[in-house]
Amino acid sequence: MGAGIMLGGSRGSAGDSEEIDVGALQEMAGIQAQLRSLKLCGVQYGVRGRRMKSGSHESVWVSACEQDGFTGARIDVPTERQVQHVTFDLERTSVSEPWKILVDKNRVPFPELQRALEQLAPLLREKTPEAMTRAIEERAAADRRRQESEAAERARRDAAKGSYPRQ
Repeated sequence: MGAGIMLGGSRGSAGDSEEIDVGALQEMAGIQAQLRSLKLCGVQYGVRGRRMKSGSHESVWVSACEQDGFTGARIDVPTERQVQHVTFDLERTSVSEPWKILVDKNRVPFPELQRALEQLAPLLREKTPEAMTRAIEERAAADRRRQESEAAERARRDAAKGSYPRQ
């Protein structure tokens, strides 16, 4: 299988999950090249867990690098680009590093992983900048609303304290 790094996995039933990093495989060189320019440190795709608590085949979750404030966004995947039964995570600690491509080799056949990545890479290159800009703007707006609400609450409390006659 090449230079994959074995990692402990716990996504499936005990004993049948084996998550590996296939990012260094020669077969992934084209994907690495396509995704290198993304200003991201995380990409998650696929249904996780029995209750499908997180993940979907209908969207990809992308997240910024730590120094960018943990901002993340959901990118919708058109039906024709969705690949059922494929789950993977892309991770790196900075935009200058290659991607770790983490996959459960006992659940996802390599050809399906390749197909999913080949179908999603152009979508990610096209949609990520807009999605992250929107997420950053939404987060900033939410932060402003929270700060305004906190300031209004402080002012209300100060006004309430000073509204009683002195005893």
